[in-house]
Amino acid sequence: MQNSQLIHILSSLSKKETRELRKWLVSPIHNQRSDVVQLYEYLTSSNRLEDDKSLEKERIFRKLYPKEAYDDAKMRQAIHFLQESVEEYLMYVKSKDDGLTQYLGLAKIYREKKLLKLHEKTMKKIEEDFQNAPHRNEEIFERSYLIEKEKSTMFIERSRAVSTNYQEMSNSMEMTFISRKLKLACAMLSHQKIYKTNYDFGLLEGVLTYLNGQNQSQLINDPTIKLYYHLYNLFKFPDEEFHFFEIKQVLSSSEHFFDPLERKDVYLMIINYCISRMNIGFKSFVREAFEFYRKAIESRIIFEHGMLNHLAFRNIVTAGTTLKEFDWVSSFIEEYQQYLGPEYRDNFVKFALARLYFEQGDYDRAQDLLIQFDIDDILINLTAKTMLIRLYYEKDEFLALESLLDSMRAYINRKKMLAYHKMSFKELISASKRLIKIQFNDRKKIEVLQNQINNSRILPSHMKEWFMEQLKKLRR
Repeated sequence: MQNSQLIHILSSLSKKETRELRKWLVSPIHNQRSDVVQLYEYLTSSNRLEDDKSLEKERIFRKLYPKEAYDDAKMRQAIHFLQESVEEYLMYVKSKDDGLTQYLGLAKIYREKKLLKLHEKTMKKIEEDFQNAPHRNEEIFERSYLIEKEKSTMFIERSRAVSTNYQEMSNSMEMTFISRKLKLACAMLSHQKIYKTNYDFGLLEGVLTYLNGQNQSQLINDPTIKLYYHLYNLFKFPDEEFHFFEIKQVLSSSEHFFDPLERKDVYLMIINYCISRMNIGFKSFVREAFEFYRKAIESRIIFEHGMLNHLAFRNIVTAGTTLKEFDWVSSFIEEYQQYLGPEYRDNFVKFALARLYFEQGDYDRAQDLLIQFDIDDILINLTAKTMLIRLYYEKDEFLALESLLDSMRAYINRKKMLAYHKMSFKELISASKRLIKIQFNDRKKIEVLQNQINNSRILPSHMKEWFMEQLKKLRR
């Protein structure tokens, strides 16, 4: 039974949910079977959910029905009814989070029962709550439509006349569709670029043409529609950077309209755009990425279940050290390392400190940490080794550098990774080997390597800069 759906559900419950669910089960409104309550109490006590022997169906059956021979059909029936009750409880808890849907349901009941004053009172409360809603995203547009629809239905039933709020219903429906279409298009375009998938965007072109029309300034200035309109165009036409600054303006004035989960998704999309611009040499986007990361950290929207993603931790440190924000980065590592998953904490703190010490010019401390760094992630491992390349070269430890480059080449050849990454690191190794063989003021070899680096489309921009700095020193 340990792999059953019921056990997975019960194992996911918090202590509070476990207590509240018991109250639900003992209420005859929700459950009238005593064996279902007994089964629940057995499973949720004494850590039985984690003990395989305690989850054997024959053992559980003896606890529930001590005077009966084992009956698998009866056992499965008790499990079925318990799972059904648990799912009903979870749906009820979730519905409580959505007061509008609950009150709209109540208004519908009052309308059907001809309780007109109660219907009017309920609709008044709904509209007050709607106006005071903290977030104004695409869900608000849909709720506006549902409110107008209920008002229309009541008006028609009460007066037998044609509803007068069709325009409001149409406006709300239109806003709902456009905002959701743009939001989905952003997700589709982002996924398409990463996984090389081709999507049919359907009516999107019509939506964009409509929004670009002369008379749609009200629509395009709605914060939700404006945000996703510019996000889509930013991903579609990454060189049109004015979309990025329009997005910043929307967030600056209207960020409070979006709930934390939506803000997190938007921040990550923007940060990924910044990183893509950084990777092709647009230095100003290092600061942009850093500031978005800093806001995401301070507001904690980037956290998941109280934990900070290890890759985000690394990226924040990389951006901060690139900008020479050393004091901030040092405080960040100290304060936020506790939020890394235990399996990542040691290695990623070492990596972060190594990066900090390296950018501060403390090569010995950086080297000590990088040598200890060991993680299964191929790209992060190679990123750490890339830092060692720079470190060994700047310390004139060329034998260690030669050995490192040979071990990196062997590592890359035996590991599976995207062809782009493999080519990029192989070119990095090739350029590094050429660099260490160039004698001071050997202009011909310097020029050849400069041309190779300038013409490369796969070397990271920060490594291109580093190679150029070293070649410049060799020309003097």
